[in-house]
Amino acid sequence: MAFNVKTFYTRATTALVFVALLLGCVWYNYYSFVAFFTIVGFIGLNEFFKLSEKLDSRPHKVLGYILFILAMGLHVVFTYKMKLHHENYDGYNEYDDEIFYSYSKMIMIFFLLTPFVLLIIELFRIKQKFSNIAYTLISIAYVILPIVLLTLICHKTNTFDPNKVLGMIFFVWINDTGAYLVGSFFGKHKLFERISPNKTWEGTLGGIALCIALSFVVAQMFPQLPQVHWVAISIIVAVFGNLGDLVESMLKRMAGVKDSGSLMPGHGGVLDRFDSLFFATPFVFCYLALMGLL
Repeated sequence: MAFNVKTFYTRATTALVFVALLLGCVWYNYYSFVAFFTIVGFIGLNEFFKLSEKLDSRPHKVLGYILFILAMGLHVVFTYKMKLHHENYDGYNEYDDEIFYSYSKMIMIFFLLTPFVLLIIELFRIKQKFSNIAYTLISIAYVILPIVLLTLICHKTNTFDPNKVLGMIFFVWINDTGAYLVGSFFGKHKLFERISPNKTWEGTLGGIALCIALSFVVAQMFPQLPQVHWVAISIIVAVFGNLGDLVESMLKRMAGVKDSGSLMPGHGGVLDRFDSLFFATPFVFCYLALMGLL
């Protein structure tokens, strides 16, 4: 893969604006975080639904949007309840867990009932297709679930702590940049030519190595997590981020499009920019939960 100066310049310019907006919203406070990812979620859902329609399906858009609004809205409501509680009682107590588990149960109910609701709605359509249900469920797992999990990672109790999410974002960026640069200059062996002709093993391994190296810097920036966990998270993000990028490339090839959207010059749409983060988030969340770090 030859290094293209013009492409790199376009991508870098767009990335600077995007980075400033993303970091500002994620770092500023809980509400800016929720607002940013809510907008990202709506655009991402819209892009995914358009890809689905190109694959001759009619996903249940309204239900997808409603579920997303309910999931994010519920978290804001429960967070506000925690805030009111902490205004009267200082410090952490059992009521925080009660609120969190109430929210978790509500989210679980929505996700458990959604497949059955979809089947009922499809029953009343004139032209029924299994793909209508399948793509709607995939949109929920692919876009909505990762955003909900990102919100949980940064805000479980009354404390807003975006450090874990910021670390994940840094790993995604260094992985993408490292893979692009290393692959451009040294890439010879194709990683998955049928899906993504430009990806190479050299670039992929270079991105993973740079992620691990960055984890030592991130551990100094955000010492709330021990070094070993940042190394583990960097590997998870790099590996599953790459897989997420390949999965999105597969979806675009199936739909016959180059980019999921045209929101960001040189980067495509929201799914093109967030595919790695979305795909890696459930795996990072599971790791944090299993390690008792949430």
